[in-house]
Amino acid sequence: MINTQYNKLKKQYLFSEIGKIIRSRHDVIDLSVGDVTLPLPTVVADAGRKAADEMSHVRSFRGYPPESGYDFFKKAIKDYYAARGTQICESEIFASDGIKSDMSVFLNLFSRGKALLPSPSYPAYIDANIIRGNEIEFYDKIPYGKKADIIIICSPDNPTGRAMSADELSEWVTFAKKAGAVILFDAAYEAFVRSGAPRSIFEIDGARECAVEFCSLSKTAGFTGIRCGYTIVPRECGLNDLWRRTKSCLSNGVSYISQRMAECALGAGYKDIAENIAYYSANADILCEALNGAEWQGGVDSPYIWLKCGDSYREFYKLIDMYGLGVTPGIGFGEEGREYVRINSFCSRENAVLAAERLKRYIFCK
Repeated sequence: MINTQYNKLKKQYLFSEIGKIIRSRHDVIDLSVGDVTLPLPTVVADAGRKAADEMSHVRSFRGYPPESGYDFFKKAIKDYYAARGTQICESEIFASDGIKSDMSVFLNLFSRGKALLPSPSYPAYIDANIIRGNEIEFYDKIPYGKKADIIIICSPDNPTGRAMSADELSEWVTFAKKAGAVILFDAAYEAFVRSGAPRSIFEIDGARECAVEFCSLSKTAGFTGIRCGYTIVPRECGLNDLWRRTKSCLSNGVSYISQRMAECALGAGYKDIAENIAYYSANADILCEALNGAEWQGGVDSPYIWLKCGDSYREFYKLIDMYGLGVTPGIGFGEEGREYVRINSFCSRENAVLAAERLKRYIFCK
């Protein structure tokens, strides 16, 4: 019998729907789906070519990878965190092909229960918890006095682009412990933080006892087409062995070539990676400067800008048809997004400047 929870999903995933509409138009600057546009740094691509060449020789060929990741990749992640003053153990690191898949499977570690999701919320969080059969409650602040099993936090946030402060995250850690909940922390955009906000939940005292961190190189290193990320499960939270067992059962690991490229991206290639991130951040600054007189947030610690504009679908079509700008209607992230659109800065500098001019005209005419 088919899992009837699937009947509760929307018929189409938000970004698939929006993408089809935008592709049906001509001469549109697409600032909707958060996909990178800059090519991989040469040094990272070279690491992939070298790894692929190794696979063509008997002595250096590799078959199934370790389910938790190669030691060289885990060491690169450990060093990446250590350089920021955050200490993690290699035994707590698990390679993945991205956050969506790992976070969705991670929910299987728990019985059906109550999940607290941010409002507005990235659609994949909602879908994964619907499929799991969890009771979902949305939050815009800490729901003191309530019980929960799962708390999902994304910081910097998608879609709003806002990063939580250390004090805010500390309050969530305290709440999670009292509620007996586990925090699933989405750090996909940590490399974009410029304000000094925490880039990892493990910068917060006590977080290792109640939190798991998911991260991806998709936006950090331009790996949306390469697929490599990682999940950090501290020993103190009591889920490390269970997650290791789950990975060994449900995953054949992440390819050797992807992990060698990721190792390079976090190490020898990080200077070039950082330049790409700075490029997108500069695009965000250009777009934000065009929004004078409007109500918005984000852009500082994230490639996303959350613009208040009125009915999100109406303004979505207006921006496409009258201004040649593709954005994401905020209603796709829940009711709290009904009056917003999400804009991203993953574009060329030329398109960022052109989009800014179009946004100025749009704001002026509202």
